[in-house]
Amino acid sequence: MKKYALVLLVAVLTLLSFAGCTPSSSPQVALQSPANGSSASSLTPILAWNCNEPNVSFRIQVASDSNFQNLVIDQSALPSPSYAIPPSRLSNNQPYYWKVNASKAGQTSEWTPYWSFNITSSAGGTATVKATLDGNPWSGNVNYTLSGAKQQTGTSVAQNLSGLTPGSYTLGYNSGGPSGASLKNITPSATQNLLVSSGITFTLNFVSQSPSTVVVHATLDGNSWSGKVHYNINGPYTDSLSSVPQTFDNMSAGTYTVGFRSGGPNGATLSEISPSSSQTLSNGGIITFTLNFHSQSSGTIKVNAMLDGRNWSGNINYTVNGPYDDSSSYVPDSFGGLPRGTYSVNYRSGGPNGATLAGISPSPSQTLDTNGTITFTFNFQSQTSSGTIRVNATLDGRQWSGYVNYVIHGPYDGSGSNVPNTLGSVPPGNYSLNYISGGPQGAELGSISPQPNQYVNPGGTISFTMNFHSQGGGTINVMANIDGSPWQGEVHYTIRGPYTDSSSSAPDQFTDLPAGTYTLSYTSGGPHQCVLESISPSPTQQLCNRCIITFTLNFHFQSGILPE
Repeated sequence: MKKYALVLLVAVLTLLSFAGCTPSSSPQVALQSPANGSSASSLTPILAWNCNEPNVSFRIQVASDSNFQNLVIDQSALPSPSYAIPPSRLSNNQPYYWKVNASKAGQTSEWTPYWSFNITSSAGGTATVKATLDGNPWSGNVNYTLSGAKQQTGTSVAQNLSGLTPGSYTLGYNSGGPSGASLKNITPSATQNLLVSSGITFTLNFVSQSPSTVVVHATLDGNSWSGKVHYNINGPYTDSLSSVPQTFDNMSAGTYTVGFRSGGPNGATLSEISPSSSQTLSNGGIITFTLNFHSQSSGTIKVNAMLDGRNWSGNINYTVNGPYDDSSSYVPDSFGGLPRGTYSVNYRSGGPNGATLAGISPSPSQTLDTNGTITFTFNFQSQTSSGTIRVNATLDGRQWSGYVNYVIHGPYDGSGSNVPNTLGSVPPGNYSLNYISGGPQGAELGSISPQPNQYVNPGGTISFTMNFHSQGGGTINVMANIDGSPWQGEVHYTIRGPYTDSSSSAPDQFTDLPAGTYTLSYTSGGPHQCVLESISPSPTQQLCNRCIITFTLNFHFQSGILPE
């Protein structure tokens, strides 16, 4: 019996071998930099490696011994093939050993052979903290913190902080300084790099606070008004008031907001606070809040419609916007008891079947006077010839047919559950296609071409094409440099292409992206006292499926620029 079982087992293994049931290979990793046995002058070096496959996660270990018994770093689930060692993990004049493995789809590679690097011994540097008041040197009590490879605090200026480990340092202001003054900035930068046996200087620049003024007054139907009205003022100074006009002198600079509570002219209502209910007061400046009331003896707005020059009534969706906002779904309609001011009517949908809106007369925006009446008229025109809408789909650039759920909005509203599809005899006008669900299995919608909103001319034909792509997408890495050296921190940018996203940090990574052309646009932020010099290798690049592209924001240090 055992002999037969052995024969059966051999037969099964033979069949599995012919069927291709061999174990899948795991990703392979190779260490890259710093070179094995080299020296690093920074206590926060960047360790880099490469891998033979994309879309993998990495684990790195750094130890002070080659047996990896004394680990200083053990970091897993790293999405990219590099790792910047955080501050305060490494020591001077000390060798370190590191290795990496990779994981993908349940497969984990062997650890790489370990490499070593040495942190070279370096003499300590000095940071000097000074202060100015209105541009002149100032000394006295001020509380600040110096953060970096070594953290220190100070309570006065001028002061020298010596014996610092080389690296990046940031000075943070906490409190204190000249009486009645505020901190304007820190020059040459709040973050600076301390080199071996060198010094850096931070200067806290204070400015005297000039007297500033906030004024609150009111109007009634456009004319100045004074009396009882209850409101709040909030900001660096907060108070509750009960009358206007009111003037506040010697106010601190900052953003102030006025909120109406009750009161005002008898029989009137508040229409707005101008120029805005929230304003910013500068040193030595003046801002004014005006509470604008209107009498409740108010006007009327009428909305009508015409088809080919004749009166028409029925369903039509539109909004009325102005000192008072409202909406309706039919004409004719009337809105009474409205405050005077400028109003506009906005058409949304509906109207006579098979007709298009030619215009709104006498104008889509009109001014309503007290006790007055204004009329808006929607003018529709019949269409003598209908059009055609075709709906198609592609998968990775090739024609595809099958189940997909979508809706079409316009003068005619419709839906579909398969492609290709043709909708005939639709009235001319603007149409939009909205994808709901479905499409090729394991794919996602990348775009609708030529665009999701199109116009059907009388007797014309338009086509909407839903472009799907397989989800084996590519990866975009975003890095940053200062004068060629890697930098990480807050920087705002947007990536646009078949997929659009934004971020506020570098380095960053975007994965599972559809193939296509992508453009990176810088918005703001980045290293202090630096300007963006270029985006390399180009701000626009082509991404293919399962590929990786990298945008690098290259900043340049400019000593003449003051930080914001």
